[in-house]
Amino acid sequence: MDLVVPAALVADVRMPAVAVTDGSPDPEWVDVPLSRWRYRRRPAQRLPVDARTARNVRRYVRLAPLSLPLLVLSIVLLLVGIFQGSVLAFVGAAIGPLWNLAQGPGMPEQQPYRAPNGDLRLPAVSLEVAQEWIRLNPGVTVTDQPAPRPHSQRFYATWAIGLVAAGLISALALPTDGVLILLAPALFIAGVWTATKTAPRLSS
Repeated sequence: MDLVVPAALVADVRMPAVAVTDGSPDPEWVDVPLSRWRYRRRPAQRLPVDARTARNVRRYVRLAPLSLPLLVLSIVLLLVGIFQGSVLAFVGAAIGPLWNLAQGPGMPEQQPYRAPNGDLRLPAVSLEVAQEWIRLNPGVTVTDQPAPRPHSQRFYATWAIGLVAAGLISALALPTDGVLILLAPALFIAGVWTATKTAPRLSS
């Protein structure tokens, strides 16, 4: 279930001295990024976590700035390798998995995020830990309902249709050789991915 801290209480919320990850006492306090994007370290929320999770988070945050440059490098090497028929394609494809190993386990399941209405939500928090938060902060609640998406279903549907249409037009209009041929499937995949956001989020 999600622990929900209303937007009005976030600045002054009192956190119990138990790890949000496993409820253990004497936790370590770390700044956990709110963004799911790997290269973003800010904004962050300071949280009590167990010692192992604290080490993983610090390692993840320390290496985060390298994620975006390595992603760009991976794409460039992959494209160059494909069109040159060289080993660079394998190097580009290998960067992602190797980087995942270097970053380690990454963020805990309880990585916080801000809902569109400004509420702070901590997923997968145990009932015992949630009760400690609620005891210290009247107004904090728990829920098994997912946070609403940032935009309406119509917004996602419109963009999905536009991206799929652009992909089909690109496939018909662009030359069949060169890097631009990859634009059509990329647009189509982006459209399908956007279409999935028209469905409600699954409950925690």
